[in-house]
Amino acid sequence: MTIYENITDRILKQLEVGQIPWRKTWCNGLPKSLTTGREYRGINILVLGAAAFSSRYWVTYREAQRLGGQVRKGEKATPVIYWKWRTADELKKLAKKTGKDNLAPCVPFVSFVFNLDQVDAISRPDDDIQNECRNCLEIADQMFSVMPNKPEIVHAAFAHPAYNLSHDCVTLPHLSQFKSAEDYYAILFHELVHATGHSKRLNRFTEIQGDRLEKYSFEELVAEFGAAFLCGFVGIQNTVTEAQQASYIESWARIFHHDSRILVRAASSAQRAADYIRGKVIVEESTAAA
Repeated sequence: MTIYENITDRILKQLEVGQIPWRKTWCNGLPKSLTTGREYRGINILVLGAAAFSSRYWVTYREAQRLGGQVRKGEKATPVIYWKWRTADELKKLAKKTGKDNLAPCVPFVSFVFNLDQVDAISRPDDDIQNECRNCLEIADQMFSVMPNKPEIVHAAFAHPAYNLSHDCVTLPHLSQFKSAEDYYAILFHELVHATGHSKRLNRFTEIQGDRLEKYSFEELVAEFGAAFLCGFVGIQNTVTEAQQASYIESWARIFHHDSRILVRAASSAQRAADYIRGKVIVEESTAAA
């Protein structure tokens, strides 16, 4: 089983029991490495965030031992994906050995980590607590304010949430029409991720391959994941209604069965979109010529 198949299989198993991994409560924040203090990114957010643990922190077996801890007997590790970039010399030697051009500049490899819930004798960091989201909405509003080159946001009583590419405009119902402010921001994040695909931002739409249905499915997955990453950063819920659940799960499961790599590709694009919205992507580098 390849790395992509392994990750896809994990997601599919959750979908089969009615769980949508990227639609969850992110009360304790995005998953982090205990040793580096860095948040995990891309597909690793989905894999680790969907695990049924209370801690946001993860360590490898050796890291746990080095910190004076011990993974409890019988605990199972969770895989995370890292990427090794090939040097110019490595690419040259590999091309000569295989006779192939256009070799991938990086290759994935898997590491295995344990949640602090699975480890004894390691103290939890001070921020490893359930977030009551007291300032979540304020953070969400501030995050939207730092997004560079924002699309126009139009509110209307009978509007359906959508991003219009030709007008570079997001339409939404009024905040008062949503069940909660958290729902409003989750939907706003989804549409803003779509907006990052515009040619004057990340120019993602021109890079998506496949027929019309494949392009649509990929872009919707990018928006789903991107909204999940942003909700996780802010600390708000990204829920799905019971009425949506069955058809929603069936649709995504069918796509994942068809293409085991789509999860990783979509998560990578979603991470870049989330970074852009958070103001972490240099606009001059991401902006295509008009």
